[in-house]
Amino acid sequence: MRIDWMEKYLHEAEQLIIDNRVNEGIALLQNLLYDEPGYGCLHNHLGWAYMYYTPDVSQATLHLKMAIKFDEEYSAPYLHMGNLMIRCNRYAEAIDYLQQGLQKPSANRVAFLEAIGQAWELRGDFRQAINAYCEAMMTSLSAQEVTNMTSHVARCRKKRWASFWKV
Repeated sequence: MRIDWMEKYLHEAEQLIIDNRVNEGIALLQNLLYDEPGYGCLHNHLGWAYMYYTPDVSQATLHLKMAIKFDEEYSAPYLHMGNLMIRCNRYAEAIDYLQQGLQKPSANRVAFLEAIGQAWELRGDFRQAINAYCEAMMTSLSAQEVTNMTSHVARCRKKRWASFWKV
């Protein structure tokens, strides 16, 4: 469910954060919680802000989990949570969140599959990573995305080859 009047404030807070006025943007988002504490998109924005613009992993985790709780069909918090788990070296959890989000109707398949590939790659399962990157490539219509996925596949193949010779 989308709340139109709040979307204006979410955009304003996002712009403040992007303009390096992070504390003001987060304060605006926090104040909106008084009006709509159960709005998933608001919690997603807070999680995004804490994840990418502060070192506060616990607040990012809290708000992204709340976003999922309040709006299970909204794909963005699953992607952010997957990326957060990758940053925290919790790859199995990352893959779980990302695979859940991939099933949502609004999911950006390329972004989810690329992140799944990254999690598998960082776990050292290069075959699974290559499969995810290839699926992302097949889903994309963007030349730049296809080039990126091709690069990811090539890197994984090199790592896989190097792992055969590791003593």
